[in-house]
Amino acid sequence: MSNKKLILGIAAGVAALAVTGIILKRKGKLDGLSDKASRFGSDVKDRFNNIKESAKHKFDEVVTKGGDIADNIKQSQQGKTTAATSTGSTANPGAKGVTNPATA
Repeated sequence: MSNKKLILGIAAGVAALAVTGIILKRKGKLDGLSDKASRFGSDVKDRFNNIKESAKHKFDEVVTKGGDIADNIKQSQQGKTTAATSTGSTANPGAKGVTNPATA
């Protein structure tokens, strides 16, 4: 496509939009268009803010639950370590100092 055809195409598009704008303005179709656009923009902004707040709340919940789970796992591992050191070894239940409560 040559530059001349491109320029003619762009000029024709601009002319068509200008004619359409003039016709719509005379018929009153453009009255209040900026108000409608402004309301639509504020609605979209409010919805986005609601979604953002909801996502923050869910993220905080997940972080809290993850921390609780990590604490529970850490306490469980510390409990196993404490039990293993207090009884000597969990691998050999017959070790010295370890008595079986069922036989005692």
